Amino acid sequence: VSVNGALIGTKRLYEFAHRNPRIRMCATSYTHDAAVLARLDRLVTINSALEVDLTGQVNAEQSGPAYLGGTGGQVDFVRAGARSPGGHAIIALPATAKGGTVSRITADLSGPVTTARSDVDVIVTEFGAAELRGQTLAERTRRLIAVAHPDFQERLARAAHTIQRRGF
Repeated sequence: VSVNGALIGTKRLYEFAHRNPRIRMCATSYTHDAAVLARLDRLVTINSALEVDLTGQVNAEQSGPAYLGGTGGQVDFVRAGARSPGGHAIIALPATAKGGTVSRITADLSGPVTTARSDVDVIVTEFGAAELRGQTLAERTRRLIAVAHPDFQERLARAAHTIQRRGF
């Protein structure tokens, strides 16, 4: 059975779902409830982001002055995946933006914190996966720099050093 909070698509999709015993429609207060989702064994959730700072804070809403979208259920799904027995919460994003000229692993976010670093489990780019759950701030920073685009790693390491001297 597929449990869904919303269906968006074609008339064919709606006809398929209508009175289909394999499709269960529920309120998002149920489908996005982290406590309900976390009871699922080995739940792996995958969310996207615009950028991640060197401590693991995630911005999935705004790029500079451009508001690109709301939080949706990101925090709910991140918390559920991280708390599910054997589960994981993955935030996936390309390492760069604007044709490779901007790193999406950054020293500072250009927009709001959508997901707090305390909730972040794994950050994935095309350069690897940074497992952050339970890590110190210094180790988080090291792991995030490792999955940043190589062209930006030295710059990020210098920024991290400056931030760490201020006391993180």
